[in-house]
Amino acid sequence: MYHLERKTLELQNYKEEICQVHHFEVGTLLHYNYPIKVFQVRSKLDHNVKKVIKAYYKDSTYDEKKIVKHFLSEVAVLATIHHPFIMSMDFMGSFPRYFAYVMPFYEDGTLTKVLPSMHQEMSDEYFVQLCAAVNYLHYKKVAHRDFKTDNILITEKKVLIADFGLSDILPTEDTMATKRKGTVVYMSPEQFLKRPFDPFKCDMFALGVVYWCMVFKMNVLNQDTMEPMMEAVRTKLSPTSIDRHILTNLLEYQPEERLTIFELIFLMEESCFSHRIAKLKGNCQVLSLL
Repeated sequence: MYHLERKTLELQNYKEEICQVHHFEVGTLLHYNYPIKVFQVRSKLDHNVKKVIKAYYKDSTYDEKKIVKHFLSEVAVLATIHHPFIMSMDFMGSFPRYFAYVMPFYEDGTLTKVLPSMHQEMSDEYFVQLCAAVNYLHYKKVAHRDFKTDNILITEKKVLIADFGLSDILPTEDTMATKRKGTVVYMSPEQFLKRPFDPFKCDMFALGVVYWCMVFKMNVLNQDTMEPMMEAVRTKLSPTSIDRHILTNLLEYQPEERLTIFELIFLMEESCFSHRIAKLKGNCQVLSLL
């Protein structure tokens, strides 16, 4: 049992492996970083039905308590969030060799894949959707802690935030976390350890990095990217550009000076993004909390 916000998340134990229980056949291995393995499967009953399984392998030589805690932490977050721009979880359980959960498979891949061909309309639409998803997460007191283009899926002209393996639910108004984890770009370990640690503000910095990639159509982690991000913003974007304004305020070194998601959306409502935000607000199916 895992207790969360007065609800009980029950981890069911199965005697057979997940593919036997749900009639799957294994396809492509998508990711492997022991003890975690991610692979694509398809239904034996209908080959058009494709899913992705994320498995945390049990191992007596590994700290199994850490594996259980990591798995339960991730599925506890996924069980509490439901949003059209956030990846969903179909079902989960404990199986003889691993803990695992099943999620939809998205054919179009990640945001990283489409960066080189991204045009302005696509970039604007995707960024508004990302802001809606981040706003929802932060409203629910969830810090993702690992925003990057590889963790944003593309499907049917919309984005989906994925990979909640490093996420946390912060139950109090005090958002200062006791552990540091996630992806930090262009900051040395010494600099990082000295900074006041607010995971929501770290999410906002990471959102700024993602938007930088979208604006400049390249992955900031690419080996060919040598120019510092802020230098590119200053030299390649007009001083009056909304993109420059957004990036300058999201990539702010001082966390306390960085925009919150609420402040970012307010800024965007006064710009060329306003009609896209209004469209989301008018869509009753989008629980964007905008």
